[in-house]
Amino acid sequence: MAGVLGLVPARGGSKGVPHKNLRPLAGHTLLEYVHQAATTSGVIDRLVLSTDSPDIADAGRRAGLEVPFLRPASLAQDDTPMLPVITHALDTLAASGWVPDIVVLLQPTSPLRRPEHVRAAVDQLRQTRAD
Repeated sequence: MAGVLGLVPARGGSKGVPHKNLRPLAGHTLLEYVHQAATTSGVIDRLVLSTDSPDIADAGRRAGLEVPFLRPASLAQDDTPMLPVITHALDTLAASGWVPDIVVLLQPTSPLRRPEHVRAAVDQLRQTRAD
């Protein structure tokens, strides 16, 4: 078993709340919240940030996220669907020799997500053998 990928999509061009992934919320950035929930869950083997922004990439690294690539600008538009973003991350990781068994999409805009939520989702996926 290759493991569980926690994928954190965070593009730089937010229009509703500019720089939302970098702004502090109750003393922490959204990236720090996702890192805490994912790592404390005990079920994520790799926690990878997918971003087009060097500033978000730097903040992600400081928060403890892995940033093995930058996402192309063509996959960071207002109307970019999530599936091509996930596919890009999986293809890029596969090119370096790692293919996860499970992908957990961890949107940074859910700062109230708790470690037990992440753990319960992965546990349910494994127990039901859903694909």
